[in-house]
Order: sequence, then structure tokens, then C-alpha cells
Amino acid sequence: MKSIIGAALVALSITAVLAAQRPAAPAPAPRAVAGLPPLSMTCPMHPDVVEARPGSCPLCKMGLVPVRLDAAFMCPVHTTVMSDSGGTCRLCRRALIPVTVALTWTCLNQPGIDRIEPGACPDGSAMVPRRTLRPHGNHNPQHGGQFFMAPDNWHHLEGAYPVPGRFRVYVYDDFSKPLSMAQARNVRGRVVIKEAFDPKTGTTRELASTPLVLAPNGAFLEARIDPRTVSALPVKLTAKISFSTGDKESRFDFAFPAYSHDVPTFAATAASVGKPAPVAPAAPIAPDALLSDLKARSAEVASLLKSGALGGIFVPALQAKDLALEIQAKQAGANQERIEASVKQIVLAAYQLDNSGDLGDAEKAQEAFRRMRMAVAELDSLVSERR
Repeated sequence: MKSIIGAALVALSITAVLAAQRPAAPAPAPRAVAGLPPLSMTCPMHPDVVEARPGSCPLCKMGLVPVRLDAAFMCPVHTTVMSDSGGTCRLCRRALIPVTVALTWTCLNQPGIDRIEPGACPDGSAMVPRRTLRPHGNHNPQHGGQFFMAPDNWHHLEGAYPVPGRFRVYVYDDFSKPLSMAQARNVRGRVVIKEAFDPKTGTTRELASTPLVLAPNGAFLEARIDPRTVSALPVKLTAKISFSTGDKESRFDFAFPAYSHDVPTFAATAASVGKPAPVAPAAPIAPDALLSDLKARSAEVASLLKSGALGGIFVPALQAKDLALEIQAKQAGANQERIEASVKQIVLAAYQLDNSGDLGDAEKAQEAFRRMRMAVAELDSLVSERR
């Protein structure tokens, strides 16, 4: 009996050793729910990290948590006004802007409930969707300028050139809200008007610069430039900025083909305030037309990447995401799981393009687009098989 038990223990030990030597199976991707944006995994501390599967954050090693990312349109002034489609704010009539939100569900009588899946409330009523603006979810210039995210992954800034000889920098937080006066006082910077690059040493030497000075109301930093030192439009300027005392200086390059103009806010009339005007339902679109639009958006991303216009790739990328989800909703039957997998890859790649474009990271943007392009080709093939 002892020999039998001993043999069994040896066998179990060998099995355990072999199991320990085998690489662990990758964690399963989050479960998809029909009709909803797919779940992605993100870092609680670094929301710009978006992955397809569970794991740890490459920056801080925290465990990734599920998030259901979606696109919405928000009023730039009244940020609680959101819509599934574009239009104007019912309060100020300003044009709604595209943003990235986290989609969860709550209860009208218990707003403290916040769940990632729809369901029933404790009183038996159906839960209602809640859209929450994501950090880095608003990339829209607020003063007609050019918008960037700082290397610290928190500050955002917009450079504007409203009139000849006057350059302004607006600094925001990770939700694209202007800094407080106390925060703005810590920002230091200057505008480099002329510089020379030495190819032998690989260094750049400043030849002419002027300081950025905080406006009395703290709304922006401004540099007054002698019009004789800058040519007519287009104007190229470089801002070198540190966001706090002792912070490393960061470089931001701006090119202005035209003068910057704020988008006006129109006064709302009594008749315009209240419920938004009803929108006529759109005519159904055939899958072939949707696929053509999807491939066109993919080609637009490729063109923007080629030209280096990283700040604009989020628009066609998120449009591609919406088209892919619409195509999936119209498919049923064979190849459903493969179609769903291709669409999820397009959705994930769209948000990665959004993030890498905001950071100005061309290498990551190219890698995300490679995955999007492959997934678009796969989806086209799968849908074509079912015709």
C-alpha cells in the first residue's frame, strides 16, 4: 500500500513540476455583450493605457480593470449635456464636440450605483446608461488652435495665433479643463522664433526667443513677437514649457496656416432652451456601403499618419469604430464570433490611435493602425463570404 501511495505522490509531483514549467494560458478577453461597445482593459492610474485582455499596467504594474469605452458628443461649456449624435447644446447653442466616455449603468433613485453591465435596480426598474467623460477623452481645441498632450500624461495645452505677432498658450488638466490661477502660476515657458540645427553634433541652438507671460486673469500665457521677426502665414513657432518648479522643459512645435479663431457661443433664446429638437430617423444603410465607408476611414487614417498630422487621426479612427460596430449589428448567423473578434480589434485599435495621436507618438500610432488595417481586411472578407 505504501508503495502505491508513494508512486502516486511521485506522479503528482511530476505533474505539478510539468504544469509549473508550462507557460500560463493568457487571460481570457472580457466577455462581449450584443449591442454594446466591447469591454476593454485600462489602468486605474494611467487611463491612456487601453488593452484587449486582462493584465498589468506597463507603467505602474497595477492590475488592469474593465471599462466600456464609447463615443459621445458633449457641450464644451455645459459638460453635463451629452448626446449620441452631433448637434448644438440646448443651453448655449454651441456646437457639440466629439469626446470619449466610459459607459456604465445606474439607477435613477440610487445614483450611487455604477455598474459596467446593464441590469435591474433594487426596486425592479431597469437601469439607465450613464456616460462619464474619460481622462484624455476631450482633444478638441477650445480657441481654434492646435492641441497637444504633455509628456507627463496629465497636462494638455493649446497653442493659438489669433493676430499677427501674438502667440498664446492655454494649459489644461487631463479633462481639458483650464488650470486654476495657482496652477497656472507654476507654468514657465518661452517661444523660440529662430533656431539652427547642427547636423554634426545633432543639437539645436536657439537664435531668437521671447518669454511667455501669464495673463492677469490666468487664462493663458502670451508672447509678443516682433512682426519683423516672423514671416507672413504660414507661421511656425516652437514653445518650450515646464509645468512646475523643477520640471523638465518640454518642446511643442506649432504650425499655423491661418489665424486662430474662437468658436462663438450664441445666446440661447427662450424657445431654444429645453428639450432638443427631434431628429428624423436616418434611412438604413446597406452593409456594402458601411464597408466602403469603413475602408475610406481607414485610408484617411493612413493618409494622416503619412503626413504626420497625428492630432487629427482620432476623428476617422473613431468613425471607423462606429462603422465597424454598425456592421456587426447587421450580421447574424455564420462567422458571428470571427466578425465580433475583428470588430473588437478595430474598436481597440481606434482608441489606441486616439491615445497615441494625442501623445504625438507616431510609432505607437503606426502599430495600432497596422492592427486596424488587418482587422478591416478580415471583416471585409468575412462579410463578403456571407453575400
